[in-house]
Amino acid sequence: MGFHGRTWVETDLSALADNISEIRRISRGKEIIAVVKANAYGHGDILICTELKKLNVNFFAVSCIDEAVHIKDVTGRSDVLIFGFTETNRLREAAENNFILTAGDVEYARELNSFTLANNMKLRVHVKINTGMNRVGINTETELEEILSLPGLRCEAVYTHLSCSDSLNESDTAFTREQQQKLLRLAAGREIKIHSQNSGGVLFHQDFETDYVRAGLILYGLSPDPGISAPIKLSPVMSLKSIIHQIRTLEVGDFVSYGRTYKAPTHRKAAVVPVGYADGYSRSHSNSGFVAVRNTLCPVLGRVCMDQIVIDVTEVSGVKAGDEVLIYSADFKETSIEYIAEKLGTIPYEVACAVSSRVKRFPV
Repeated sequence: MGFHGRTWVETDLSALADNISEIRRISRGKEIIAVVKANAYGHGDILICTELKKLNVNFFAVSCIDEAVHIKDVTGRSDVLIFGFTETNRLREAAENNFILTAGDVEYARELNSFTLANNMKLRVHVKINTGMNRVGINTETELEEILSLPGLRCEAVYTHLSCSDSLNESDTAFTREQQQKLLRLAAGREIKIHSQNSGGVLFHQDFETDYVRAGLILYGLSPDPGISAPIKLSPVMSLKSIIHQIRTLEVGDFVSYGRTYKAPTHRKAAVVPVGYADGYSRSHSNSGFVAVRNTLCPVLGRVCMDQIVIDVTEVSGVKAGDEVLIYSADFKETSIEYIAEKLGTIPYEVACAVSSRVKRFPV
């Protein structure tokens, strides 16, 4: 029954390769920092990093040291940048693995420097500049000069995060350009590399002067703003699939799932599918979501449960237990991650990242 028995993710390696090719083309030769935090945005970090290495990607970015350690056997001697704070009791581990840390304020940079001097080693860092996101980063040239002067740190780059680079609104575009100009002003006259272009920056601010591009969502074939036509072809990498475990008949007036929120208006054929909110399939799909079976869209009946949904398969010819169910798939607009994100009032990032760790990932 089913390709993998329950619910699984298929990671399309050909699509990933196509996206890398498109990103390289639009970035005009800049080195790609592949953002693989949050389990590669739900796609499976080990699987994704393994394939990216084959595609000659040799720079990765993660959120925390645990994520860096998790992929280190796959990334090998590649550069791995940690965006978030790394606890002082794990600095030796970071140094021994040659990870790159983020210095986002002067006090923390001093702590890093004290550690290196006390232990006769150096730490690699990228300095984070706050250019208007007001989340993490230093603000002034004086702060930057102090960090760069610390003898125990090997400062290799400065970077910033663009807060609205995926918007073509005139005000947002002007703000994004102001962010880039502040970064350039602080870096001016220093022999240091810079990066600012996240997925939105790669797509819509190709003229920015940077040494690297940070490919996140677009790496996985999704647009940070599906409402804007992307200047490159994006090929979705993730498909979330399941199978039909059971088929039953609903009589007129029968209720389905918790709360009796669905009542059969006519004789219907219903199927149980083992996917639920514990797998990352939002409860908001209750009585409103669609999946696909045998090339036919099927509505979700009643509330999404922790481990299961019930779908209407009345219109599916020849349906049977064991049939594959497309939960997230680019085959239909209604099952695409971007459409689902819009329908749920969220962003594609959240939908992809929400696929839980109990869902196994497989390359195709």
